[in-house]
Amino acid sequence: MFNLKLVTPNKTIVHDVPADEVFVPAHRGELNILPGHMPLVTTLTPGILKYRLEGQDELKKVAISWGYCEVNPFGVTVLADTAEAKEEIDKARCEQAMKTAQDMLSKDELSTEELEMYQRKLKRAEVRLELVD
Repeated sequence: MFNLKLVTPNKTIVHDVPADEVFVPAHRGELNILPGHMPLVTTLTPGILKYRLEGQDELKKVAISWGYCEVNPFGVTVLADTAEAKEEIDKARCEQAMKTAQDMLSKDELSTEELEMYQRKLKRAEVRLELVD
């Protein structure tokens, strides 16, 4: 068991809650963090973060856009730009965001910054839709 903290700039999802396991969408693939994991700091990519609270069988799932994860002897801290549970996601809005991003990415005159921005928006919409479907 370790303490889990999952926060965004706008809200706290969990704060120092005992957890048995966390799966994070890390930059180089999904990491499964269990008690006794080596200390590390990693960047997170858009994906579904999953965690199991102490003594529970159910994995709770949250769609995150990007962020950082730190594992240390005191627990696991996830700082995410955005984090949304399934109940918080508006499927129609996600579908519209995906369509808008796809439409913009099909244009030739995008700057490098715009291209990266719409690629991020598309990935975020895909992750959010994956969680609600």
